Amino acid sequence: MKKIFQLAFVTIFVFTLTACQQQKVLNRQIKTESGERFLTGEFDREALNQKHYASWFNEEYNTYEVEESKLKNIKKLDVKFLRIEVFVGTWCSDSQRELPRFYKILESVKFPIESRLKVYGVDHKKKSFYGEEIGKDITHVPTIIVYKNGKEIGRIVEGPVSGYLEEDFEKIVNGTPLTPNYAEE
Repeated sequence: MKKIFQLAFVTIFVFTLTACQQQKVLNRQIKTESGERFLTGEFDREALNQKHYASWFNEEYNTYEVEESKLKNIKKLDVKFLRIEVFVGTWCSDSQRELPRFYKILESVKFPIESRLKVYGVDHKKKSFYGEEIGKDITHVPTIIVYKNGKEIGRIVEGPVSGYLEEDFEKIVNGTPLTPNYAEE
């Protein structure tokens, strides 16, 4: 009888615990009192098809030509050890320029976007809805952070240092990252 009571208690406890956990909302959009809209927290490519984002995203994506010559060393890379986080402000002109370009670059090197890329929207104070930016020193957007085996190996902040997003990304994944814009000395 005691074992049945313990089993029932554990079952109820586990059920209650899982029922109370909040599910993360993907593609969360905020509308300010002034009418401005932006994405906050994790979002996927589908969110960029919404009318408030599609115009700038699609225009930049469709007109950008990837500098394939700057990616020749990256195409041979085994990406199963890489993970990328991108922090953007969908309200920010730099993010509106670099995010579509970065998607196009990742597609050109056949990077597994669905499983290895996380994109987070932040507000003007560089805060996301669930605090994904905490501890990551996000001071400017966009910030692209590349991890290998769970350890940060480089980042691109606001724009590429070399002048080419492809070149900065290639240097990071090949172990010779440039000092990013706005790096602390």
